[in-house]
Amino acid sequence: MHPLFRSLVPLLIVAATAQAAPLAEHHASAPELMARPDLRLQQQNGTLAPAPDPVGTRQVIRARAGAKQAGKVGKAALILPFDPLGPGARIRVTAELFLPPGNPANSIHLFDLECKFCGPSGNPGLRLYLRHGRLRVDRKKIGGGHAWTDDSAPALTTGRWHLVTWELNLGTDAAPGRSQVYLDGQKVLDNRGRTLPDVPAERAAIDRLQIGITANSNPETVILYLGAVTLERWP
Repeated sequence: MHPLFRSLVPLLIVAATAQAAPLAEHHASAPELMARPDLRLQQQNGTLAPAPDPVGTRQVIRARAGAKQAGKVGKAALILPFDPLGPGARIRVTAELFLPPGNPANSIHLFDLECKFCGPSGNPGLRLYLRHGRLRVDRKKIGGGHAWTDDSAPALTTGRWHLVTWELNLGTDAAPGRSQVYLDGQKVLDNRGRTLPDVPAERAAIDRLQIGITANSNPETVILYLGAVTLERWP
C-alpha cells in the first residue's frame, strides 16, 4: 500500500468525526473491492483480474485495455454505483495507480464520475485522464462549452505506485462547483465551474464511479494496476 494511503486512512476517520461525516468506503485490496456486491465490470476489448503487485507482495487489480479499433476504444474499468449526488454535494475518490514501464501514458481515461439516469445519452459526467503523462480533467461530456485545458500537473512516473485523489464539489453554471486533483498528496489541479451534466438543475447529478482504464484511445494496448481505493460522499 502506498505510504501516503496508510497515513490518510486515520486522517479520514478523524475528519469524519470533526465535520459532517461522509459516506465512506475503503477497499484495501483487489479481492475486497471486487467482492463489492453491486460492482459491475466494463470490459470492451479489455480484461480485469486480480494479480500480484508488480513491485510488492499483495494482490491488486490488473486492467488491460486493447487498442482503439474502428472508432471503438478499449475499456477495462470497475463501475461502482451510488445514490445520486446533485448540486451542493461533494465526492472524493482516492486510488493507488501503477503504470508499467514502457506503457503509453497518453489518452488514458482513469476515473469517470457520471450519471446514467439524468436524461442525456452517453453517461454525461467528468473524466480524469492522462494527457502526455499529466493528469487532466475532461468536461466534454457535460457540454462542449465547458472544456478545461489545464496542463499544469506534473507527469506521472511509470514503474512506481502513485496516489491520486480527485475531489469534486458539485455545481452548475448558476452555482459553480470545484474540481481539485492531488498527486501523491500534493494539489496539482484546482478549477472552478460547472461540474455536473448540463441539464436542468433538478436532474443534474452523478450516480456512479468508473475507475481503471475507462477508455484507451491509443493504437496499442494499455496496462494499469489498481491498488487500494477509497470513495467518500457528502450528499
